[in-house]
Amino acid sequence: MPFEIAMVSPSANASRHQHVSVLVIGYGNCLRSDDGVGQCIANRVAECKFPDVKAIAIHQLTPELSEDLAHTNTAIFVDASRLNQQNVQLQSLVASHSGMVSGHWCDPPNLLAMTQALYGYHPCSWWLTVLGQQFEVGDCFSTVATQGVEAALQMIRVLIETARTEQCTKLE
Repeated sequence: MPFEIAMVSPSANASRHQHVSVLVIGYGNCLRSDDGVGQCIANRVAECKFPDVKAIAIHQLTPELSEDLAHTNTAIFVDASRLNQQNVQLQSLVASHSGMVSGHWCDPPNLLAMTQALYGYHPCSWWLTVLGQQFEVGDCFSTVATQGVEAALQMIRVLIETARTEQCTKLE
C-alpha cells in the first residue's frame, strides 16, 4: 500500500517544542466492537516502547490533549471509520480554521487549531483510519478491522522511522 510523506527541516518554532518525537493518539469506544481499534493500536504502539514515542489510548479526543500536542513534532491520530475506501487510510491533517470545540469532544483538525491558539504551535499531523464493520455493543473486532490493525501498525512504524530522520512539512 504506497503512500508518501513530505518532510523538511524543522522550523525554529517547532524546535522549541521538541520533547517527544512522535505522539500516537488512538481513540474510540472499546465497548462498541470495531470502534475500539484506535485504542488497541495505541496500546500496541506503547508495548513496542519506541524511543521518543508516546502513545495515548483514550475514549474520545478532549481539549486537554493540546498540551501533549504542543510538545511533540509529529502526531498520529488513529480511529475507526465506516467510510474508508480502503482497509486503512492515511491522510495529512491541517488545523481547522473554525477552531470550534463542543464541550469535551473535538476532532483532530479542531484539536490542532486549539493547540495552535493556546501554544502558538501545532505538530505535523496524520489521521490514520481503519475500516470498521461492527459498531454494536461488544468487545471483538471484525475480520476487516483485525486486518486493519496490523496494516495500521506497519504504517505507524514507517511514520515513526521517517519522523526520526526528517521533520514533517505542514500542509497549510
